[in-house]
Amino acid sequence: MSRAIREHLRDFIAIIALLVLGVAATVAILSQQQAVYPSWIPLLGDERVELKAEFTSAQAVTPGQGQTVNIAGVEVGDVTKVELESGKAVVTMSIQEQYADLIHPNASLLMRPRTGLQDITVEMDTGTGAETVAEGATLPVSQTQPNVQPDEILATLDGDTQAYLRLLLEGGAEGLGGHGKQLSAGLRRLEPFARDLAKINGLLSQRRESIRRSIHNFRLIAEEIGRNDGQLAEFVDSSNAALGAFANQEAAIRETLREFPSALRETRGAIESSNRLALESAPAFRKLVPAARAFGPALEASRPFFRKTVEPIKTQIRPFTRRVQVPFRHLKQAANPLQDTATGLKGSFKDLNLLFNALALNPQGPQEGYLFWLAWLNHNLNAIAFVQDANGPLPRGLVMLTCATAGLAQSVGNQEPIVKTLLELNRVPTAPEIQSLGGC
Repeated sequence: MSRAIREHLRDFIAIIALLVLGVAATVAILSQQQAVYPSWIPLLGDERVELKAEFTSAQAVTPGQGQTVNIAGVEVGDVTKVELESGKAVVTMSIQEQYADLIHPNASLLMRPRTGLQDITVEMDTGTGAETVAEGATLPVSQTQPNVQPDEILATLDGDTQAYLRLLLEGGAEGLGGHGKQLSAGLRRLEPFARDLAKINGLLSQRRESIRRSIHNFRLIAEEIGRNDGQLAEFVDSSNAALGAFANQEAAIRETLREFPSALRETRGAIESSNRLALESAPAFRKLVPAARAFGPALEASRPFFRKTVEPIKTQIRPFTRRVQVPFRHLKQAANPLQDTATGLKGSFKDLNLLFNALALNPQGPQEGYLFWLAWLNHNLNAIAFVQDANGPLPRGLVMLTCATAGLAQSVGNQEPIVKTLLELNRVPTAPEIQSLGGC
Protein backbone atom coordinates (compact mmCIF):
# COMPACT_ATOMS: atom_id res chain seq x y z
CA MET A 1 0.00 0.00 0.00
CA SER A 2 2.77 2.45 0.96
CA ARG A 3 4.67 1.55 -2.21
CA ALA A 4 1.62 2.32 -4.37
CA ILE A 5 1.18 5.63 -2.56
CA ARG A 6 4.83 6.55 -3.16
CA GLU A 7 4.58 5.69 -6.85
CA HIS A 8 1.37 7.65 -7.29
CA LEU A 9 1.94 10.34 -4.70
CA ARG A 10 0.79 13.18 -6.91
CA ASP A 11 -2.46 11.42 -7.81
CA PHE A 12 -3.00 10.50 -4.16
CA ILE A 13 -2.55 14.12 -3.05
CA ALA A 14 -4.90 15.32 -5.83
CA ILE A 15 -7.60 12.83 -4.73
CA ILE A 16 -7.25 13.94 -1.09
CA ALA A 17 -7.54 17.61 -2.15
CA LEU A 18 -10.66 16.87 -4.21
CA LEU A 19 -12.22 15.01 -1.29
CA VAL A 20 -11.53 17.95 1.03
CA LEU A 21 -13.00 20.41 -1.48
CA GLY A 22 -16.06 18.16 -1.95
CA VAL A 23 -16.69 17.94 1.79
CA ALA A 24 -16.29 21.72 2.15
CA ALA A 25 -18.72 22.36 -0.73
CA THR A 26 -21.25 19.91 0.77
CA VAL A 27 -21.08 21.60 4.17
CA ALA A 28 -21.48 25.04 2.55
CA ILE A 29 -24.55 23.91 0.56
CA LEU A 30 -26.21 22.18 3.53
CA SER A 31 -25.62 25.21 5.77
CA GLN A 32 -27.73 27.33 3.40
CA GLN A 33 -30.69 24.93 3.41
CA GLN A 34 -33.83 25.59 5.45
CA ALA A 35 -33.55 22.33 7.37
CA VAL A 36 -33.13 21.28 10.99
CA TYR A 37 -30.15 18.96 11.54
CA PRO A 38 -29.56 16.75 14.59
CA SER A 39 -27.05 17.91 17.17
CA TRP A 40 -24.68 15.01 16.43
CA ILE A 41 -23.91 16.42 12.95
CA PRO A 42 -20.78 18.60 13.32
CA LEU A 43 -20.88 22.24 12.21
CA LEU A 44 -24.52 22.00 11.03
CA GLY A 45 -26.45 20.48 13.93
CA ASP A 46 -27.56 22.30 17.06
CA GLU A 47 -29.42 21.48 20.23
CA ARG A 48 -33.22 21.64 19.79
CA VAL A 49 -36.25 21.15 22.04
CA GLU A 50 -39.39 19.55 20.55
CA LEU A 51 -42.75 21.19 21.31
CA LYS A 52 -46.22 20.33 19.96
CA ALA A 53 -49.42 22.38 19.66
CA GLU A 54 -52.99 21.52 18.64
CA PHE A 55 -54.77 23.68 16.03
CA THR A 56 -58.30 23.50 14.68
CA SER A 57 -56.82 23.99 11.19
CA ALA A 58 -53.27 23.77 9.83
CA GLN A 59 -54.07 25.16 6.41
CA ALA A 60 -50.99 26.29 4.39
CA VAL A 61 -48.59 24.79 6.97
CA THR A 62 -45.89 22.92 5.03
CA PRO A 63 -42.99 21.45 7.05
CA GLY A 64 -39.54 21.66 5.52
CA GLN A 65 -40.26 24.90 3.62
CA GLY A 66 -38.59 27.24 6.10
CA GLN A 67 -41.75 28.08 8.06
CA THR A 68 -40.50 29.50 11.36
CA VAL A 69 -41.61 29.97 14.96
CA ASN A 70 -41.16 33.57 16.15
CA ILE A 71 -41.22 35.26 19.56
CA ALA A 72 -41.57 39.06 19.39
CA GLY A 73 -40.47 38.93 15.74
CA VAL A 74 -37.30 36.91 16.51
CA GLU A 75 -36.92 33.46 14.93
CA VAL A 76 -36.58 30.82 17.66
CA GLY A 77 -37.45 27.57 15.83
CA ASP A 78 -38.94 25.79 12.82
CA VAL A 79 -42.05 23.78 11.96
CA THR A 80 -40.96 20.16 11.43
CA LYS A 81 -44.13 18.04 11.25
CA VAL A 82 -47.95 18.23 10.92
CA GLU A 83 -50.19 15.31 11.96
CA LEU A 84 -53.93 14.70 12.31
CA GLU A 85 -54.97 13.37 15.71
CA SER A 86 -58.61 13.06 16.85
CA GLY A 87 -59.77 15.59 14.26
CA LYS A 88 -57.18 18.18 15.30
CA ALA A 89 -54.01 19.28 13.54
CA VAL A 90 -50.96 18.66 15.74
CA VAL A 91 -48.03 20.84 14.66
CA THR A 92 -44.57 19.77 15.85
CA MET A 93 -42.04 22.58 16.36
CA SER A 94 -38.28 22.41 16.89
CA ILE A 95 -37.26 25.21 19.31
CA GLN A 96 -33.65 26.32 19.79
CA GLU A 97 -32.44 25.26 23.22
CA GLN A 98 -31.37 28.77 24.25
CA TYR A 99 -34.99 29.99 23.93
CA ALA A 100 -36.73 26.97 25.50
CA ASP A 101 -36.52 28.40 29.05
CA LEU A 102 -38.58 31.42 27.94
CA ILE A 103 -41.70 29.33 27.12
CA HIS A 104 -44.23 28.70 29.91
CA PRO A 105 -47.16 26.20 30.03
CA ASN A 106 -49.70 29.02 29.47
CA ALA A 107 -48.02 30.14 26.23
CA SER A 108 -50.30 30.94 23.25
CA LEU A 109 -49.71 30.40 19.52
CA LEU A 110 -51.11 32.21 16.49
CA MET A 111 -50.70 31.29 12.82
CA ARG A 112 -50.29 34.28 10.58
CA PRO A 113 -49.02 34.78 6.99
CA ARG A 114 -46.02 37.02 6.41
CA THR A 115 -47.33 38.01 2.94
CA GLY A 116 -50.36 37.39 0.76
CA LEU A 117 -48.70 34.21 -0.56
CA GLN A 118 -49.73 32.27 2.58
CA ASP A 119 -46.16 31.70 3.83
CA ILE A 120 -47.26 30.84 7.34
CA THR A 121 -45.28 31.61 10.50
CA VAL A 122 -46.19 30.65 14.06
CA GLU A 123 -46.19 33.67 16.38
CA MET A 124 -45.72 32.64 20.04
CA ASP A 125 -46.59 34.50 23.22
CA THR A 126 -44.33 32.90 25.84
CA GLY A 127 -46.82 33.31 28.71
CA THR A 128 -46.01 34.09 32.33
CA GLY A 129 -45.00 32.25 35.47
CA ALA A 130 -41.95 30.60 36.97
CA GLU A 131 -42.55 27.13 35.46
CA THR A 132 -41.16 26.38 31.98
CA VAL A 133 -42.77 24.03 29.48
CA ALA A 134 -41.41 20.46 29.41
CA GLU A 135 -39.76 19.00 26.30
CA GLY A 136 -42.29 17.13 24.12
CA ALA A 137 -45.29 18.83 25.78
CA THR A 138 -48.42 19.55 23.72
CA LEU A 139 -50.20 22.90 24.04
CA PRO A 140 -54.00 22.44 23.88
CA VAL A 141 -56.24 23.91 21.21
CA SER A 142 -57.56 26.44 23.76
CA GLN A 143 -54.16 28.19 23.62
CA THR A 144 -53.83 28.27 19.81
CA GLN A 145 -55.52 30.17 17.00
CA PRO A 146 -55.33 29.22 13.29
CA ASN A 147 -55.05 31.60 10.37
CA VAL A 148 -58.48 33.01 9.46
CA GLN A 149 -59.18 33.97 5.84
CA PRO A 150 -61.49 36.89 4.98
CA ASP A 151 -63.83 34.58 3.05
CA GLU A 152 -64.25 32.46 6.18
CA ILE A 153 -65.43 35.57 8.04
CA LEU A 154 -67.86 36.41 5.24
CA ALA A 155 -69.13 32.81 5.20
CA THR A 156 -70.27 33.17 8.84
CA LEU A 157 -72.63 36.04 7.94
CA ASP A 158 -76.27 35.35 7.21
CA GLY A 159 -77.93 36.20 3.90
CA ASP A 160 -79.31 39.60 4.97
CA THR A 161 -75.96 40.72 6.38
CA GLN A 162 -74.20 39.63 3.20
CA ALA A 163 -76.77 41.54 1.13
CA TYR A 164 -76.31 44.68 3.25
CA LEU A 165 -72.53 44.34 2.94
CA ARG A 166 -72.88 43.94 -0.83
CA LEU A 167 -75.03 47.09 -0.99
CA LEU A 168 -72.46 48.94 1.11
CA LEU A 169 -69.64 47.92 -1.23
CA GLU A 170 -71.72 48.86 -4.30
CA GLY A 171 -72.51 52.27 -2.78
CA GLY A 172 -68.84 52.80 -1.96
CA ALA A 173 -67.90 51.82 -5.51
CA GLU A 174 -70.41 54.32 -6.93
CA GLY A 175 -69.11 57.04 -4.62
CA LEU A 176 -65.49 56.37 -5.59
CA GLY A 177 -66.24 55.77 -9.26
CA GLY A 178 -64.02 57.87 -11.48
CA HIS A 179 -62.06 59.24 -8.49
CA GLY A 180 -59.49 56.49 -8.08
CA LYS A 181 -56.57 58.74 -9.01
CA GLN A 182 -57.65 61.43 -6.55
CA LEU A 183 -58.06 58.84 -3.77
CA SER A 184 -54.65 57.35 -4.55
CA ALA A 185 -53.03 60.80 -4.57
CA GLY A 186 -54.69 61.64 -1.25
CA LEU A 187 -53.50 58.42 0.37
CA ARG A 188 -49.97 59.02 -0.91
CA ARG A 189 -49.98 62.50 0.61
CA LEU A 190 -50.79 61.03 4.03
CA GLU A 191 -47.42 59.25 4.25
CA PRO A 192 -45.18 62.39 4.08
CA PHE A 193 -47.60 64.22 6.39
CA ALA A 194 -47.45 61.41 8.97
CA ARG A 195 -43.65 61.21 8.67
CA ASP A 196 -43.21 64.98 9.17
CA LEU A 197 -45.73 64.96 12.02
CA ALA A 198 -43.75 62.17 13.71
CA LYS A 199 -40.55 64.24 13.37
CA ILE A 200 -42.30 67.29 14.89
CA ASN A 201 -43.64 65.23 17.79
CA GLY A 202 -40.17 63.74 18.36
CA LEU A 203 -38.56 67.20 18.40
CA LEU A 204 -41.26 68.51 20.76
CA SER A 205 -40.65 65.55 23.04
CA GLN A 206 -36.89 66.20 23.00
CA ARG A 207 -37.48 69.92 23.62
CA ARG A 208 -39.78 69.16 26.56
CA GLU A 209 -37.19 66.76 27.98
CA SER A 210 -34.41 69.34 27.50
CA ILE A 211 -36.48 72.06 29.21
CA ARG A 212 -37.28 69.72 32.10
CA ARG A 213 -33.60 68.79 32.46
CA SER A 214 -32.54 72.49 32.26
CA ILE A 215 -35.02 73.51 34.96
CA HIS A 216 -33.88 70.63 37.15
CA ASN A 217 -30.20 71.51 36.69
CA PHE A 218 -30.93 75.21 37.32
CA ARG A 219 -32.69 74.25 40.55
CA LEU A 220 -29.64 72.18 41.60
CA ILE A 221 -27.33 75.12 40.82
CA ALA A 222 -29.54 77.54 42.76
CA GLU A 223 -29.68 75.19 45.75
CA GLU A 224 -25.90 74.70 45.67
CA ILE A 225 -25.33 78.46 45.46
CA GLY A 226 -27.74 78.96 48.36
CA ARG A 227 -25.80 76.47 50.47
CA ASN A 228 -22.43 78.08 49.55
CA ASP A 229 -23.34 81.76 49.44
CA GLY A 230 -20.33 82.64 51.64
CA GLN A 231 -17.90 80.90 49.26
CA LEU A 232 -19.61 82.59 46.30
CA ALA A 233 -19.10 85.99 47.96
CA GLU A 234 -15.44 85.14 48.59
CA PHE A 235 -15.08 84.09 44.93
CA VAL A 236 -16.54 87.40 43.76
CA ASP A 237 -14.22 89.32 46.11
CA SER A 238 -11.20 87.30 44.90
CA SER A 239 -12.13 87.90 41.26
CA ASN A 240 -12.49 91.58 41.97
CA ALA A 241 -9.06 91.64 43.63
CA ALA A 242 -7.46 89.70 40.73
CA LEU A 243 -8.96 92.03 38.14
CA GLY A 244 -7.80 94.98 40.24
CA ALA A 245 -4.26 93.56 40.28
CA PHE A 246 -4.38 93.22 36.50
CA ALA A 247 -5.54 96.82 36.26
CA ASN A 248 -2.69 97.97 38.50
CA GLN A 249 -0.17 96.10 36.31
CA GLU A 250 -1.55 97.50 33.03
CA ALA A 251 1.65 99.47 32.37
CA ALA A 252 3.83 96.41 32.99
CA ILE A 253 1.68 94.28 30.67
CA ARG A 254 1.97 96.88 27.91
CA GLU A 255 5.76 97.00 28.41
CA THR A 256 5.92 93.19 28.10
CA LEU A 257 3.99 93.31 24.83
CA ARG A 258 6.39 95.93 23.51
CA GLU A 259 9.29 93.53 24.22
CA PHE A 260 7.75 90.75 22.08
CA PRO A 261 9.33 91.89 18.73
CA SER A 262 12.83 91.90 20.21
CA ALA A 263 12.19 88.46 21.78
CA LEU A 264 11.16 87.10 18.36
CA ARG A 265 14.36 88.53 16.82
CA GLU A 266 16.45 86.80 19.46
CA THR A 267 14.62 83.53 18.76
CA ARG A 268 15.42 83.84 15.06
CA GLY A 269 19.11 84.39 15.91
CA ALA A 270 19.10 81.23 18.07
CA ILE A 271 17.67 79.18 15.19
CA GLU A 272 20.36 80.47 12.84
CA SER A 273 23.00 79.50 15.41
CA SER A 274 21.55 75.97 15.48
CA ASN A 275 21.93 75.80 11.72
CA ARG A 276 25.60 76.78 11.99
CA LEU A 277 26.04 74.11 14.69
CA ALA A 278 24.71 71.46 12.32
CA LEU A 279 27.16 72.55 9.64
CA GLU A 280 30.04 72.43 12.10
CA SER A 281 29.07 68.87 13.23
CA ALA A 282 29.62 67.45 9.72
CA PRO A 283 33.36 66.75 10.36
CA ALA A 284 32.42 64.83 13.49
CA PHE A 285 30.15 62.56 11.46
CA ARG A 286 32.96 62.01 8.97
CA LYS A 287 35.15 60.80 11.79
CA LEU A 288 32.54 58.07 12.47
CA VAL A 289 33.36 56.47 9.12
CA PRO A 290 36.18 54.29 10.55
CA ALA A 291 33.78 52.86 13.08
CA ALA A 292 31.41 51.91 10.28
CA ARG A 293 34.26 50.25 8.42
CA ALA A 294 35.10 48.27 11.52
CA PHE A 295 31.62 46.77 11.24
CA GLY A 296 32.85 44.78 8.21
CA PRO A 297 34.67 42.05 10.23
CA ALA A 298 31.42 41.36 12.09
CA LEU A 299 29.69 40.67 8.82
CA GLU A 300 32.53 38.40 7.72
CA ALA A 301 32.17 36.46 10.99
CA SER A 302 28.52 35.74 10.10
CA ARG A 303 29.46 34.06 6.79
CA PRO A 304 29.88 30.55 8.34
CA PHE A 305 26.29 30.71 9.51
CA PHE A 306 25.05 31.46 6.02
CA ARG A 307 27.26 28.67 4.58
CA LYS A 308 25.65 26.17 6.97
CA THR A 309 22.15 27.19 5.81
CA VAL A 310 22.98 26.62 2.13
CA GLU A 311 22.83 22.81 2.41
CA PRO A 312 19.27 22.59 3.93
CA ILE A 313 18.00 25.02 1.34
CA LYS A 314 19.66 23.04 -1.47
CA THR A 315 18.82 19.48 -0.35
CA GLN A 316 15.48 19.95 1.43
CA ILE A 317 13.63 23.13 0.59
CA ARG A 318 14.45 23.18 -3.14
CA PRO A 319 13.40 19.50 -3.79
CA PHE A 320 10.22 20.13 -1.83
CA THR A 321 9.33 23.12 -4.00
CA ARG A 322 10.02 21.09 -7.16
CA ARG A 323 7.71 18.28 -6.03
CA VAL A 324 4.99 20.74 -5.09
CA GLN A 325 5.02 22.21 -8.60
CA VAL A 326 3.17 19.22 -10.10
CA PRO A 327 0.19 19.31 -7.68
CA PHE A 328 -0.04 23.03 -8.17
CA ARG A 329 0.02 22.47 -11.94
CA HIS A 330 -2.93 20.06 -11.57
CA LEU A 331 -4.70 22.59 -9.39
CA LYS A 332 -4.17 25.17 -12.08
CA GLN A 333 -5.67 22.79 -14.67
CA ALA A 334 -8.69 22.28 -12.42
CA ALA A 335 -8.99 26.00 -11.74
CA ASN A 336 -9.67 26.89 -15.39
CA PRO A 337 -12.87 24.75 -15.69
CA LEU A 338 -13.87 25.98 -12.25
CA GLN A 339 -13.46 29.55 -13.49
CA ASP A 340 -15.62 28.79 -16.56
CA THR A 341 -18.27 27.25 -14.30
CA ALA A 342 -18.17 30.26 -11.98
CA THR A 343 -18.50 32.60 -14.97
CA GLY A 344 -21.53 30.65 -16.21
CA LEU A 345 -23.08 30.70 -12.74
CA LYS A 346 -22.45 34.43 -12.54
CA GLY A 347 -24.36 34.92 -15.80
CA SER A 348 -27.20 32.71 -14.60
CA PHE A 349 -27.50 34.58 -11.31
CA LYS A 350 -27.38 37.86 -13.23
CA ASP A 351 -30.32 36.73 -15.42
CA LEU A 352 -32.19 35.59 -12.30
CA ASN A 353 -31.48 38.96 -10.72
CA LEU A 354 -32.93 40.71 -13.78
CA LEU A 355 -36.02 38.47 -13.56
CA PHE A 356 -36.52 39.18 -9.87
CA ASN A 357 -35.94 42.91 -10.46
CA ALA A 358 -38.62 42.87 -13.15
CA LEU A 359 -41.03 41.02 -10.83
CA ALA A 360 -40.34 43.36 -7.91
CA LEU A 361 -40.47 46.59 -9.99
CA ASN A 362 -43.18 48.99 -8.80
CA PRO A 363 -43.31 51.78 -11.44
CA GLN A 364 -44.43 55.35 -10.83
CA GLY A 365 -48.09 56.09 -11.35
CA PRO A 366 -51.32 54.15 -10.69
CA GLN A 367 -50.12 50.93 -12.37
CA GLU A 368 -48.79 48.41 -9.79
CA GLY A 369 -45.96 45.90 -10.31
CA TYR A 370 -46.10 42.15 -10.99
CA LEU A 371 -45.86 41.13 -7.32
CA PHE A 372 -48.98 43.16 -6.49
CA TRP A 373 -51.04 41.42 -9.19
CA LEU A 374 -49.47 38.05 -8.30
CA ALA A 375 -50.83 38.40 -4.76
CA TRP A 376 -54.28 39.30 -6.18
CA LEU A 377 -54.12 36.30 -8.51
CA ASN A 378 -53.31 34.02 -5.58
CA HIS A 379 -56.20 35.54 -3.60
CA ASN A 380 -58.65 35.08 -6.47
CA LEU A 381 -57.50 31.49 -7.12
CA ASN A 382 -57.86 30.73 -3.43
CA ALA A 383 -61.37 32.21 -3.43
CA ILE A 384 -62.34 30.17 -6.53
CA ALA A 385 -60.93 26.85 -5.31
CA PHE A 386 -62.13 27.19 -1.68
CA VAL A 387 -64.63 24.40 -1.01
CA GLN A 388 -65.22 24.62 2.77
CA ASP A 389 -68.42 26.71 2.77
CA ALA A 390 -72.16 26.19 2.88
CA ASN A 391 -72.44 25.50 -0.87
CA GLY A 392 -70.43 22.27 -0.53
CA PRO A 393 -67.54 21.09 -2.70
CA LEU A 394 -68.39 23.24 -5.72
CA PRO A 395 -65.84 25.59 -7.28
CA ARG A 396 -66.88 29.21 -7.42
CA GLY A 397 -67.12 31.29 -10.57
CA LEU A 398 -68.37 34.51 -12.12
CA VAL A 399 -71.46 34.78 -14.34
CA MET A 400 -71.58 37.67 -16.82
CA LEU A 401 -75.12 38.87 -17.68
CA THR A 402 -76.24 41.18 -20.44
CA CYS A 403 -79.63 42.67 -21.10
CA ALA A 404 -80.32 40.03 -23.74
CA THR A 405 -79.41 37.05 -21.53
CA ALA A 406 -81.32 38.55 -18.58
CA GLY A 407 -84.42 39.06 -20.73
CA LEU A 408 -84.16 35.52 -22.10
CA ALA A 409 -83.84 34.12 -18.57
CA GLN A 410 -86.93 36.11 -17.48
CA SER A 411 -88.93 34.78 -20.47
CA VAL A 412 -87.99 31.19 -19.67
CA GLY A 413 -88.85 31.79 -16.00
CA ASN A 414 -92.32 33.05 -16.91
CA GLN A 415 -92.97 29.80 -18.77
CA GLU A 416 -91.29 27.42 -16.27
CA PRO A 417 -92.20 27.96 -12.58
CA ILE A 418 -89.16 25.95 -11.41
CA VAL A 419 -86.78 28.18 -13.38
CA LYS A 420 -88.53 31.28 -12.04
CA THR A 421 -88.09 30.00 -8.48
CA LEU A 422 -84.38 29.38 -9.08
CA LEU A 423 -83.97 32.88 -10.54
CA GLU A 424 -85.63 34.47 -7.50
CA LEU A 425 -83.58 32.37 -5.04
CA ASN A 426 -80.31 33.34 -6.73
CA ARG A 427 -81.33 37.02 -7.02
CA VAL A 428 -80.38 37.15 -10.71
CA PRO A 429 -80.57 40.83 -11.87
CA THR A 430 -83.30 41.61 -14.38
CA ALA A 431 -82.83 43.54 -17.61
CA PRO A 432 -84.22 46.82 -16.16
CA GLU A 433 -81.88 46.52 -13.14
CA ILE A 434 -78.88 46.01 -15.47
CA GLN A 435 -79.96 49.01 -17.55
CA SER A 436 -80.29 51.16 -14.43
CA LEU A 437 -76.68 50.28 -13.51
CA GLY A 438 -75.46 51.24 -16.98
CA GLY A 439 -74.58 47.65 -17.93
CA CYS A 440 -76.25 47.65 -21.36
